[in-house]
Order: sequence, then structure tokens, then C-alpha cells
Amino acid sequence: MAVETQDRIVTVPVEDVDPNTQPELRFSEYIHMPGGDGRFAVINRWIARDLNDSRSPTPKFYKYSKEKIAEYLKDPYRYEKELRNAVIYLYGASAHFRRLIQYFVALNSLSYVVSPSKIDTATANPASIRRNYKRVLNLLSGMNIKDQIEKILTVAMREDVFYGTLWETTDSTIVQQLPSDFCAVAVVEDNVLNVSFDFSYFDQNPTVLPLYPPEFSVKYELYKTDTMNLRWQELDAPNSFAIKCNKDILAYAMPPFAGILREIYDLEDYKDLKKSKEELENYALLVMHLGIDDNGDWKMELPKAKEFYHNLDEVLPEEIGSVLSPMPIDKISFERTHTGETDAVADAEQNLFSSAGVSSLLFNNTKASANALNLSIKVDQAFTYSIVKSIETMLNRFIKRHSYGKYFKMTFLDVSPFNRKEMSDAYLKAFTYGAPTISYYCAANGINQDEMDCLMFLEDEVLQLKDRFRPPANSAQLGATEESDTTGRPRKDIDELSDEGEAWQEGQEGEN
Repeated sequence: MAVETQDRIVTVPVEDVDPNTQPELRFSEYIHMPGGDGRFAVINRWIARDLNDSRSPTPKFYKYSKEKIAEYLKDPYRYEKELRNAVIYLYGASAHFRRLIQYFVALNSLSYVVSPSKIDTATANPASIRRNYKRVLNLLSGMNIKDQIEKILTVAMREDVFYGTLWETTDSTIVQQLPSDFCAVAVVEDNVLNVSFDFSYFDQNPTVLPLYPPEFSVKYELYKTDTMNLRWQELDAPNSFAIKCNKDILAYAMPPFAGILREIYDLEDYKDLKKSKEELENYALLVMHLGIDDNGDWKMELPKAKEFYHNLDEVLPEEIGSVLSPMPIDKISFERTHTGETDAVADAEQNLFSSAGVSSLLFNNTKASANALNLSIKVDQAFTYSIVKSIETMLNRFIKRHSYGKYFKMTFLDVSPFNRKEMSDAYLKAFTYGAPTISYYCAANGINQDEMDCLMFLEDEVLQLKDRFRPPANSAQLGATEESDTTGRPRKDIDELSDEGEAWQEGQEGEN
């Protein structure tokens, strides 16, 4: 059986790809072919981890105290790993934190346009440009950009840096995330951050080495020859890359929203306090008074009073207590009065989003101002777009690695679900004045260029929808005919005209 890879055709024994063979065994045997060629044939069915292998690494979660978080924030370079673990834990534990990250990730629709770059339009060969243009579109289409870039954005927004490498075949390209604790940024190439990897990672996790590109196996063997000087090695560009939110701080990773970690802890504390307060308010206390007569004697004998007390206590629910007392007991309450009372949880939520630099009206819209809200969203959108532009630079470096892509570039549009109509109208208006913005208009509305070309061919040539879907003819659409030498709206009857209309019509008839 022949399997086509990026560079050549590899002959693979048919029994190795038998669908009845266990996937894990087939993968394990196949990837150890000479030269690592087997990796490419199974990339479309990439096994992230072997569930039957007890040695496979398992995720660990770390919940730090508020005091520890404050200590880590004082020295983020030293406690880079701890801050990363803290935000990973809160992303799963705090709905507010997760929603904040997902809000920023969704602030770009990841619509893109591919266009020629640095070509001489006077001498360029249209057939060659069209052929290479389609190959670039197919390359990007095989990446499933919207799904994979969303994952990159999520990690970058949460942890500050996404470290990744690319698996590429003729049909698809997959982004594989690298373990952040064993990655660092030391080199910037073509305005893209390159990844340096700590190969001691495979000393602790030897079973996962086959799940990484062939480059890792080669460099791991080099590392074993000199564990001191070759522990950190730079991965090959452009397949490996890093996307960073705080591009002005390259020495360490600083989660963009690390500053609100303490506010999240405060919010949870306020919730616990509110819950405890509500639970206490559900309790009640029944007091039985023995009473004393004028002579100072008990009105009831103590044994008999105890009997009544026990009978009462046995039928009371858990929320209600009882006590036998010889004297009155006054209620002492620490509740706030209703005058000027505020909700501490709501205040904590508002403080949380304010500390993140985001309008709280986006998440609990109680007194929204439409204009202020739109302006706030635009500011947030600019933050996300700056990271998307870094991903754009990385993808263009990857495109130019291919011989057919050196004269093309892809551009992400500054389009989000909040400004889609505004940007579509702008592209459409520019088109009416002759600007080449048809591709931009379609991309803004969710139709990529490869889909646009195929859909137009399908509707025009295959289904011929433009010829079949014709609106019924009427006088407003037709010009002058033999029966009528006039165009436009039909003439009104004389009884439907106003005085001015009747005078005008008579004047027109007089001229004729």
C-alpha cells in the first residue's frame, strides 16, 4: 500500500493498516519505521495518549491560597509555573474566569483573506498565480483554522503563551500544543517567537516521545549525548512557534488576567459568607419559660417541665432548636438593616470585571448604556486582534516556507460577532466605488475564498440557480413595450388624483 507524505511516497505493508488491527498497536508499530515516515500516514488519526498505558502522564491541578497568589505576583519571573497552574485551575473551577477568557477569544471571527504579495502585475502569469493561489487556499483550509486558532487563543489568553508545533501532510495540518513547563522563548525570527524545548521532559515521560514530530526524536538523541549543554534546544522554524499575549515581556510568561486572581478568591469568600448568613437566618430557637409565682416558687415542677421539654424537642426539625430556661431570652441579631443594604456578592462580581478592564454590563446587564457598551467592546476587540495578528504573522511565515506560497499572504480581518454588520457594510460600500473588496465582504460574512469560488461554480455552472430563480415580471421592472410607450409606475385614474396631480396630468396630455 502506498501512502503519500509531504515529500515522497512511502510503501507501507497492508497488514500494518488493517482496519481490524488495534489502533494503538498499529500506531506503535508504524511510527517506528525507518526515518519516521510512518508518522505522517497516521497523522489524521493522531493518538494523544494511550489509555491502556499506566505510565502515561496525568494532569495535576493546584489550588493556591489568596496569600500565596499575592506572593507569586510579587515575583512573576520566579513563580511563573505556579501562576500558570493557578490560572489553569481557576479556568475549570471559576465560571466567571472561564467566561471572561471565552469572551475575549470570541472577539474575532477569524475570517481571513488570501491575496498576492510582492508580484509584478504587469508581467505576472495569471494561470500560474491562480494555480498557486488555490494551493495556498487548500493549505489553510486543511488547517481548520477556526477550530485550531481558537484553542491557541484560549491558552494564550489564559496562560500568556501558547507553545506549539505543526504536523503537516498533503491534506491537513494539525497544531500540537507543547508542555508549557518545558518550553521557553529565546529567539525571535521573522517577527515570530521560536520555541526552545527542555528535552529532559522525555526522561520523565518516555512513552510520549513517539507522539511528537520526528524532530523531537532526533534532538532527544542529541540531548542524551550531552545532557548538560543540550538540555535546551531550539526547535525548527517555521513548524514550531510561540504565541504570546504580553509581547513586550519575553523573559517570562505573565498570565494577562493574573491580576484578578485575588478578586476571584474574594468573590468565592463572599459567596461562602452569604450562604452561611442565609443558613443562619433559617434557624429558629424556641424557649420554654418555667415561670415564678409571687412567692418565688416555680409554677411547674422541674421533672414535669423537663418531660414537656423533651416531648417538644423530639418533634422539632433540625433547623429549630429548643431550650428550657427560667428567665426570658432576648434575640440578638447581627443582620444588616434594610436601609442602605448592599449585596456584597454583586459588588465583588463588579469589582472582578472592573479589575479585568472589562465592563461588567457585558455579563450582568442591569443598567447598560448602549454607546458606552459598544465602545468598551471595541477596546476589548483591539486587544484580541493584536494577538490574532501575531498568529497571522506565524501563518504567513509557514506559508512562505512552501515554494508556491512565497508570493502570497493571508490577512485576518478585524471582524467580530459585534461588528459584523458594520464591517460588511463598509466593504460593500467600498466595492460600489470600485475597491477590490468582494473577498473581504464574503469573508466578513463567514464565506472563505475557497468556499466562495466553489459555491459560485456550483450555483452558476452546475445548478444554474441564477437562470432558474427569476422573480415574476411586473411593470416596475419592464421598460417600454409596443402596447405602452411609457415606463415606470402605471397612471392613476382621474378619481385617484389630487388637484395638483390632475392639473399636471392635463398639462402632460396637452404637450402630447
